[in-house]
Amino acid sequence: MKAYLQRVNPQNGAVWYYSIQVQRDLLGRWHVIKEWGRLGSPGTMRQSPHDSMDAALNALSALRDELVNKGYKVVMQEGLHLSNLHKPK
Repeated sequence: MKAYLQRVNPQNGAVWYYSIQVQRDLLGRWHVIKEWGRLGSPGTMRQSPHDSMDAALNALSALRDELVNKGYKVVMQEGLHLSNLHKPK
């Protein structure tokens, strides 16, 4: 359950990336792990806990959709087919 996105700045060719994945910890909680930055530079990593796998997958899907709306392109995704996930109402 991963997605990797990139955005290229047309003025200077800089490539920005965003990696999102869902993992379960040893206590049974689910986490969305996000890493982003510019290629060639150290990135930033953050994680957010969720009570269920569905909640974590919906958060991953929502973030992916938000990034696509900002101009990022999905380069790779694996695991569950992310475009079929439903967002919470």
